Amino acid sequence: MSGYAWILRPIVWFTAASMVTTIVHEFTHASVAYVLGVRSTLFSYFVDLDLAQASATIPRRAVIGVSGPLICLALGVLAWLAFRRTRHSAAALPLLYLTLFGIATFFGNLMSIAFVGDFSSVALMLHVPMGLRYLLTAIGALGVAAMHFWAGRELVRLVPARVGAMRAMLCIVALPALLGTVAIVLVNQPMPWSRASVRFTEAGFWLFAAVGALAARRRLHNDADHLTLRWADGAVLLLAVSIVRVMVPGITFTP
Repeated sequence: MSGYAWILRPIVWFTAASMVTTIVHEFTHASVAYVLGVRSTLFSYFVDLDLAQASATIPRRAVIGVSGPLICLALGVLAWLAFRRTRHSAAALPLLYLTLFGIATFFGNLMSIAFVGDFSSVALMLHVPMGLRYLLTAIGALGVAAMHFWAGRELVRLVPARVGAMRAMLCIVALPALLGTVAIVLVNQPMPWSRASVRFTEAGFWLFAAVGALAARRRLHNDADHLTLRWADGAVLLLAVSIVRVMVPGITFTP
C-alpha cells in the first residue's frame, strides 16, 4: 500500500465499532426491560424507563441497569478471543476496536459508579456504601486506562514499518480518536451538550493509547495491506449510522 491510504480504515472502524457497541448496549437495556414487563423508550445513547409502572420494581430496574455493561463486556471478551486468532489478518482491526469499546464500556460504567451511569443507578437503588463505590470507581478508571494502553500498542503494530513512531501514533491513535468522536457526536444530533461532552471526555483516555503506541516494539517488516479500506467496512459504518439515526428520536418498547 502506498502513501497514507491506510489511515482511512482506522477512522472508519473507530466510528463504526463505537456506534455498534453503543447500539448493543442500549438495545440490551430495552430488550431486558421488555422481557421483564417494563415499558421503555430506546434512544441512541440511553433508555428511558417508565418508572410509574408497578412492574418497574427495584430488582427489575437493577437487572435492566447492569445488563447493558455486562453484554458489552461479553462482546469485548469474545472479540478479544477472535482477535488473538486473527491479529495478522484484515479482521484484526475491527476486532481490536470491538474488544476495546466492549470491555472499556464495562469499565467506564464501573468508573462512574460513584457519580452517574448504569452502575451508579443500581448502586443507589441497592444502597451500596460510598466507600465501596469510590473503590470501584478507581478500579474502573484503571481498567479503562489499561485497555486503551493495550489498544495503542496493538494498533501501532499494524502501521507500515516505514512510518516513524510519532507519525504512526498520530495517524493510528490520535486522528481516528479525534475524527471518530466528532463523527459520532454529529451522527447523534440533536444531542444535549451534557452527553456530547461525555463523548469528548471519553476520548481523553486515548492519551493512554498514545503512550502505549509510543512504547510498543514494532515489527521490522509490515506493509499493512490489512489496513486497506474495503467495501464491507463502509457497509458496516453505513448500517451503524442508519440504526443510530432511527434510534435518535426514540423507539418505544411496550410489553
